[in-house]
Amino acid sequence: MDRSWMNASRISEEYENGVEEFLLFAQSKAQPMWGKFFCPCVKCGNGRRQTIDDIRTHLICEGIIRSYTKWIWHGESLDTADMSQADDVTTDSGNPIEEMIRDLGQEGFEEAHAALYDNIEVDSKMPLYSGCISFTKLSAVLALVNLKARFGWSDKSFSELLMLLTNMLPADNILPKNHYQAKKILCPVGMQYEKIHACCNDCILYRDDFAELDYCPVYGVSRYRPTNGDSTVLVSDADRRPAKVCWYLPIIPRFKRLFANGEDAKNLIWHANTRKSDGLMRHPADSPQ
Repeated sequence: MDRSWMNASRISEEYENGVEEFLLFAQSKAQPMWGKFFCPCVKCGNGRRQTIDDIRTHLICEGIIRSYTKWIWHGESLDTADMSQADDVTTDSGNPIEEMIRDLGQEGFEEAHAALYDNIEVDSKMPLYSGCISFTKLSAVLALVNLKARFGWSDKSFSELLMLLTNMLPADNILPKNHYQAKKILCPVGMQYEKIHACCNDCILYRDDFAELDYCPVYGVSRYRPTNGDSTVLVSDADRRPAKVCWYLPIIPRFKRLFANGEDAKNLIWHANTRKSDGLMRHPADSPQ
């Protein structure tokens, strides 16, 4: 199927006809949930389900994601996708997995290569169960996690849902059994973090000069949780649990991740290098506040 229309002007007849072809394809191939399909517009980014009429409106008004040339979220198999479509698209769509890795930068790629390819690549091609053509292991988990985020489900309720769906599906299904397993599928490359013990009254962090202390120098309360409600009884050093923990996300690795993508880096330094500075208020960055 010719997909060059994806790069055409949104007000052109070619684009409008292409949108209608895409909607017909999705209706014939994809499995709707509550009558809705994933919307591949720039705004939704295949992260939300919409009705066919809403998707049509979004694609005309917002535009389609131009790199989405293999319609795997709408019933097309990676193995049967028409590889000749690459000649019809003027932009370099490439492999989405390779693009993700390239955006991580060389250092991130070397650290995450095995996990990213061995897990995401396999999960994106593995049918949810024998004979399933609508969902892979990865797409099923993505769809469920999107629902969890949209409707504010708790981790416990999400785990209960996964267990119920596992029992409903054929016995050979590979749906994760709980929220923790689902997170592991979606997060093979996580940002590094540091856990720092904190006083239960939020007055100090047990680091630097306070790193070796067992009691808060301000309130005198224990750094660790008491056992069985008795604050005077503590378990062994190896099993002691901190009263409170601060999760610290180091800023330098986060900056490296942000600037690893060339286009994102240009946007990040736009206010310093490209913004017009003539003493007039044109942008929030022009204000000293």
